[in-house]
Amino acid sequence: MSSSSQDWPNITFSGHETFTPRSNWLKKAFDLLQDIPDLFRRDDAFILLGVGKNMAQSIRFWGRATDLFERTETGDMRATELGAALLADNGWDPFLVTAAGRWLLHYQIVSNHDRAFTWYYTFNLLKRGDFTVKSLHSNIIDFINQKINKIPSENTLNRDIECMVRCYVRTPARSRAQPLEEVLHCPLLDLNLIQALPEQSGYRLASGARPDLPNALVALAAFRQARWHQRATLSFNDLAYGERSPGRIFRLDEDSLLSRLFLLEEVTGGIASYSDSGGIRQVIWRDLSQSQLAFKLIESAFASENTYA
Repeated sequence: MSSSSQDWPNITFSGHETFTPRSNWLKKAFDLLQDIPDLFRRDDAFILLGVGKNMAQSIRFWGRATDLFERTETGDMRATELGAALLADNGWDPFLVTAAGRWLLHYQIVSNHDRAFTWYYTFNLLKRGDFTVKSLHSNIIDFINQKINKIPSENTLNRDIECMVRCYVRTPARSRAQPLEEVLHCPLLDLNLIQALPEQSGYRLASGARPDLPNALVALAAFRQARWHQRATLSFNDLAYGERSPGRIFRLDEDSLLSRLFLLEEVTGGIASYSDSGGIRQVIWRDLSQSQLAFKLIESAFASENTYA
């Protein structure tokens, strides 16, 4: 499977109300949803959450974009299995303060092509590492023109791009007297995935070793990429540069990615292994049918966190 054969009718470019996710938002909503499943349909949702009206809608958006919340048949909202495991009081990382939590949040967002398409495009499909808001806007429009007839307005797409950038690039504080929810920063800022170029000339997707990225999340991305392609064998080039690949999503340089792939057999309990037999570098999955492997890998990623980052 590739992006050219995908079904793209549901992609959206709004819903976050231009707010980036905050480290305490999803936990707030999770706790309330346990007793108030219709939280996001209530007029007083913003009061219960202790945020502004637009922020309440943004929390709902990020809960869905990360696949930590899902809609029920009655239109209410509830935590997914992953959301409960992450955000419960005894969960893996309720306030997203660990490196594993931040990297998982990033992975969940940039692999969601329906609800966070600008993020998906930037980390999966953008051909060049350097970009401006204008050039990324043009690239996205060119891409979706080939897929669907529903084109977002210029302002809508620009706001989406600017929100995506602010998830990863720090901006100067506007003033010292800001509400708490404005001061709290986005957990994705600490990942250093996008750099601002000097003299406001644009941005760069930064690659590196990512020493705080758990090996289990690299394995997770490789596993889901193989399932998406419906292929048990993926080349090193696929894993480094292909759509939905760990190399692209986590911006790993080749040497760092290779060192992670060497560990796949250990990390996956023998379900996957790296091979360079005959000079052909590839990863082989012995079983792609184990749907619970993804959950186990995420659990393993948090088990490797000894202290809060």
